[in-house]
Amino acid sequence: MAAPRRMKGEMPMAAVPETRRVLMIGLDSLDFDYARSHIESLPNLRRLFEEGAVKLLDSPANVMSASVWPTFYTGTLPGEHGQYFPMQWDPTTMRLRHVASDWIDCEPFWRPLARQGLPVTTLDVQAAFPSRTAAGTEIVNWGVEAFGGYHCNQPELGREIARRFGTNVLGPDVPVDKSPGRLGEIRRKLLAATKKRGELARWLLANTRWSLFVAVFPECHRAGHYFWRDPDEVTSSDSDDALLEAHRAVDREVGALVEAVDLRETSLVVFSLLGMGAQHSQMHLVPPVIDRINAAFAANAGNAAPGRPRRERRVVRLLRERLPARLQERVALAVPEPVRDWVTSHAYAGALDWRRTPGFPLPTGGEGYVRLNIQGRESRGSLPRGGALHRRYLDAVREGFLSLRDGATNETLVDAVHFPAEHFPGPRSDRLPDVAISWRGGAPSTAVRSDRLGEFTGRLKTGRGGNHRAAAFAAIAGPAAKTSRVSSLATIIDLAGLVRDLAIRSDFAT
Repeated sequence: MAAPRRMKGEMPMAAVPETRRVLMIGLDSLDFDYARSHIESLPNLRRLFEEGAVKLLDSPANVMSASVWPTFYTGTLPGEHGQYFPMQWDPTTMRLRHVASDWIDCEPFWRPLARQGLPVTTLDVQAAFPSRTAAGTEIVNWGVEAFGGYHCNQPELGREIARRFGTNVLGPDVPVDKSPGRLGEIRRKLLAATKKRGELARWLLANTRWSLFVAVFPECHRAGHYFWRDPDEVTSSDSDDALLEAHRAVDREVGALVEAVDLRETSLVVFSLLGMGAQHSQMHLVPPVIDRINAAFAANAGNAAPGRPRRERRVVRLLRERLPARLQERVALAVPEPVRDWVTSHAYAGALDWRRTPGFPLPTGGEGYVRLNIQGRESRGSLPRGGALHRRYLDAVREGFLSLRDGATNETLVDAVHFPAEHFPGPRSDRLPDVAISWRGGAPSTAVRSDRLGEFTGRLKTGRGGNHRAAAFAAIAGPAAKTSRVSSLATIIDLAGLVRDLAIRSDFAT
């Protein structure tokens, strides 16, 4: 598989000219509209928004929300880098597996700069793989949502960080219903993690050599999932709003980081690749809808319908549906990663009869994803690629999902059915889902009807009142805010090129 192409205009890695300092602060899923509506409570973001240059950015999040971090750090679209979710389908082994550097490797834009000799420090850039070189200072999974282990490419520094600040301060998230007591625990952990992360970031500013420093705060992401509330809802006091409390904590740490640098000499880029809003996902409907589409497709083709999932798969689904949410969470956090992966893989595709399965659902953070069982691509593929049968099945999937309506309101549930390889062509487009479904606004449905497929019942059981939306932005201050390059920022891909130029061009045009 070809590696992602070099970003347009990338300088050859021969020698680094005199550099300027760049501080990047990523605020994962901090929603721009939410921040603006609460700006009086966020003084540091308010100052940045008022005095800096603010750009709203396009991203691939409207099709595949979890693809935004590798899109940002590679400066390429998903068809080039091939990542759309932490756990993806492996067509060779016919199972789901965690994305890893030995499978779908991606190189961040700062790594060639570090190899060239530019002092670079990064902290917890989401979805970035551990560096296998000693160039620069890269810290991954110190305190993010991923299950992967903490790693620092400078072993002695890594041990010192663990000794001073601990590790796994935030920990993985298991998306199941949460009790009020559990939500209280999450709230306290988020605030403690934000404070500790700010302390570590400031320590790294003072104790590592850097011309480019990238630190990411993921806490607003989890806070948005579990504490989102309708903006029109009246609360008794701001102290009761856990979401605002989390944003205030992040704002304080952003302010402290900015105070630690000289903005006359340091360009500041504060960015968010995703927004957050009310939960509209209907992803709980995707498995039963695909089961029924497959049965109807087989009947129309005169073939035997896919059989009832074998006992192995039924048991896994039953356990996930019937076990109490808190027990599911405890088990998921306690068992080894291979066991978690086995359960997830079997819940989606375990024990399927591949000879009679033209398509199947994939895990997602909120969208609907469908993978086709294509001959010559999947090792046990049954659907001929590119022929009439292939086209008929895609039509059946598209029309089936577009026919879904809420049983109570009769509102349509699906906003659009996308074919990601068409949106994002490239050498790794075959790694992407074949179909991605985006949902209309409205609460998750519990009763659904379709004039093509019949009736469905079910409930979204993620415990998340908020979810991702496509709303990225960057706010730039310091020397970079006065450059013409900033005015041309249009997508999250452009951030890598901007920062690369700022970091390595002492004659950056104004």
